[in-house]
Amino acid sequence: MLEDTVQIVCGAGGGLGEETAVAMAEHGATVVVNDLGVDVDGEGSDAEPAQETVERIEDAGGEAMAHFGDVTDLEYTEQLVADTVEEYGAVHGVINYAGILRDSMVFNMDEDEWDAVIDVHLKGHFSVVRAVSSHWRERYKAEGGFDRQRSLTCVSSGVAAGNPGQANYSAAKAGILGLMRTSARELYQYDVRVNALWPTALTRMTEDLPAMAGADEESMGPQLVPAAPVFLASDGAEDVNGVTLAIAGGNLAVVSDPDREQSLSKNVGEAGGWTAAEIDERWDELTDGISTMRMSPGY
Repeated sequence: MLEDTVQIVCGAGGGLGEETAVAMAEHGATVVVNDLGVDVDGEGSDAEPAQETVERIEDAGGEAMAHFGDVTDLEYTEQLVADTVEEYGAVHGVINYAGILRDSMVFNMDEDEWDAVIDVHLKGHFSVVRAVSSHWRERYKAEGGFDRQRSLTCVSSGVAAGNPGQANYSAAKAGILGLMRTSARELYQYDVRVNALWPTALTRMTEDLPAMAGADEESMGPQLVPAAPVFLASDGAEDVNGVTLAIAGGNLAVVSDPDREQSLSKNVGEAGGWTAAEIDERWDELTDGISTMRMSPGY
């Protein structure tokens, strides 16, 4: 499905990123494996994880190149794209799994815990999107179009809907969806489709979460996720744009976009807009059939 394509997989030194890089190579892609080799909390760095993924691909007969670096660095992501083009002539797809965790309840979370997670997940996505979209736009204009659409897949999470102890991670993953939707609107004119992946799997980042209690490698392992990003990167997903695709074990779903669920209208005229008293009076009408107690303790 990915023959004659070059795919950049960020955060591919382990877990979902590694499995996706390997699966893309198995489907015929040449893969550039990016990873900084940090711990789950973002500490340290190590070039070995990226190289190990490359060796796994090469041992199976595929072609890959390791690229060690920090996706939050805008100069680095520009170099990542430039080096890929120099080595292989093009970039056909990018997916970004790079991420860390610094879990804490919101009332205990310190500034460093907030900044570190937002930086890696949200700024890291912006950095990657900015670098590759700039390249694609320039090449599209120079060549008068592409022979096949380019694919950019952002990685969000079900935690975007909220999860106790992960305010920083939830905010970043929800922000990624906003970035994806805007980028999808901006880049489609250049034959670039932008989508989001919402994966759930048992990895080093999720193994301690209460929601993953009882999960096992066979039913929820990271090897069950790559089918979705491989599809999104393939020509089978032509004109799929602005979609969030969720995959968890054997479940595959399209995630709904934020929208007005139910509404009331009034004629503004001389009376002006809504008053708080009017909202109070008509609250039951507005929310008829809708739960307004949507968040409860997750323990």
